[in-house]
Amino acid sequence: MDDLDLSIQHRIEANPEYAELLEAEIRRQRLIQRLVAERKANGLTQAAVAKAMRVGQSVVAEIESAKGDIRYSTLDRYAAAVSHRRVRLELVSD
Repeated sequence: MDDLDLSIQHRIEANPEYAELLEAEIRRQRLIQRLVAERKANGLTQAAVAKAMRVGQSVVAEIESAKGDIRYSTLDRYAAAVSHRRVRLELVSD
């Protein structure tokens, strides 16, 4: 077990919900990575996406950094802009 595993183990012991929160964050990061890949595959710049979303380029950079807590509606608009409206986010139940 390495240091990261030990850190996660301690956090789970301190907060039983931590494992679920960590999984949600991993899913969010992967979703954003896929959307950035979609933007690049479509040859779009951050500036072009920002224009389509009617926001500043810095907002797109913040979304793509995946560091902030981005609202669902903003991420959905980003998905639509990077995919030429072919991709929409949808919540589904398990």
